[in-house]
Amino acid sequence: MTNKILVMNSGSSSIKYQLVEMPSEKILVKGMVDAIGTDHSSFSLVNDKNKLKESLLFSNHEEGLKYIINSLLKYHVISDYCEIDGCGHRVAHGGENFNQSVLISDDVEREIDQLGILAPMHNPMNLLGYQILKDILPNAKHVAVFDTSFHQTISKDFYTYPISYHYYTEDHIRKYGFHGTSCKYITLKVNETLGYEASRRLIICHLGNGASITAVRDGKSIDTSMGLTPLGGIAMGTRCGNIDPSIIEYISQLKHKSVTEVLAELNYQSGLLGLSENSYDMRILCESMHTGNKKAKLAIDVYIKRIVDYIGSYYMHLGGLDTLVFTAGIGENSFEIRKMVVDRLKGAVNIDIDEDKNKKCSKEVENISSSHSTINVCVIKTNEEMMIAKDTYRLIC
Repeated sequence: MTNKILVMNSGSSSIKYQLVEMPSEKILVKGMVDAIGTDHSSFSLVNDKNKLKESLLFSNHEEGLKYIINSLLKYHVISDYCEIDGCGHRVAHGGENFNQSVLISDDVEREIDQLGILAPMHNPMNLLGYQILKDILPNAKHVAVFDTSFHQTISKDFYTYPISYHYYTEDHIRKYGFHGTSCKYITLKVNETLGYEASRRLIICHLGNGASITAVRDGKSIDTSMGLTPLGGIAMGTRCGNIDPSIIEYISQLKHKSVTEVLAELNYQSGLLGLSENSYDMRILCESMHTGNKKAKLAIDVYIKRIVDYIGSYYMHLGGLDTLVFTAGIGENSFEIRKMVVDRLKGAVNIDIDEDKNKKCSKEVENISSSHSTINVCVIKTNEEMMIAKDTYRLIC
């Protein structure tokens, strides 16, 4: 028996969607509503018969969600809403309440709402997607898939911050980690394609505009770089990553800015963008570096250094490494970043890449290790939407 699963990823200003036929994992249609609330918002839809992008004004998420659903009928992807058996909703933050995906009930809905304080830019939008679609698709079963749930296997000594303990017991301040859906997908893909031995000790470099490093042992996350929020960890496109916390107060006093203003700067004007004072796009930064731009080179050097710091730490905690994975926008597409990371690791561990494979890799899973490397180095195209579809199908069947 086949089921049609609608995957919805409602972000702060965009909505990604896929309709997937399960268990064959055939993508029937995919697309997104982008730049919601701006004067350059758009809608895209891609399947076997259509490939379109329209410039349309979407003033809010509700308009975008309804347009997506209506388009499934308009372009004959489905003939009736009743064909959709399940709907999987990406939810950014599950706190300590959820260590796996769950069918959404009234109680789950309330808990997601209460956790909005930990992810104010994402959880409310994720929840809104569910609230709108449960009325449009009343016959479908709705599932919440949490970005944080994969990391609930991290031990207490790894997730506890060295601050007054009551902040944890009363306010739940601890490391949660993100990109868990992507990490779960990558972990399963390594096991499926390279085998169990290659997947026992993994380090996953999810390098996009938002970026994190995760250590996985025997299929379970043991540590990850992001923390209470996605601001922690390595330097990212516009986020600073880990810094001395007193910097916030120092800048606040020095520049007469509120804490909120400083945090906004650390989230949206720091990282690669802040250091280069030019761009957060790695392609532009690499081009600038090659033409002698010192700020672009510094931004990339800091970025690589922070990545290597986490890999080195996780190598020790894992007791070695079987496979290093690069994924997400930068990880999948920048051969230069992959090479720079591996080159910095060479002096300490027996890891190496095949230069030709690194430059030409195009498969869903590509092992770019050289013949004498004892550690697999892989480039894997992540697919969070497919992982959401898998979890939704598992729970509704």
